[in-house]
Amino acid sequence: RRPSLGIRSQRPCALRRPNSISNPLETSLPTTPTSITMFSKALLALLAVPASGFAPIAPVRSVARQSATSVGFTVKLVSEEEGIDETIECADDVFIVDAAEEAGIELPYSCRAGACSTCAGKVLEGEVDQSEQTFLDDDQMDDGWVLTCVAYPKGDCTIAVHMEDELF
Repeated sequence: RRPSLGIRSQRPCALRRPNSISNPLETSLPTTPTSITMFSKALLALLAVPASGFAPIAPVRSVARQSATSVGFTVKLVSEEEGIDETIECADDVFIVDAAEEAGIELPYSCRAGACSTCAGKVLEGEVDQSEQTFLDDDQMDDGWVLTCVAYPKGDCTIAVHMEDELF
């Protein structure tokens, strides 16, 4: 406590507001017409947005894109060791490993991002687009190596699958 100098003022303290709330637990939001109007407008704006406006953005490989397939190609998958000699239809916007899986053919994969060699194959005929892959170097791609998890057919083609061991 500060010592009293014996001088008392009859004036209220300049820092105290008249009609101020003495208990901070009893505080409430201001109820001025401006604050109510702003709150009402914000609430109405949020209610006007449909629920889909708050949904996460769909990934690039969405169902809508897959259902809108354009050109289909014939992809022949072969592997003597695995006993695979199958021909499948694959659209130009569907990954080869996905088309094989839809046709009931099990091909190896791990990352599904073109960053490993689990799904490696070799293009024997035709051409593929694997621009999304990051694992193979230019020489390997020039030699026909392909990562089927991120490869789209550019036309009819034949691919030797289950080739990871031969890559190294």
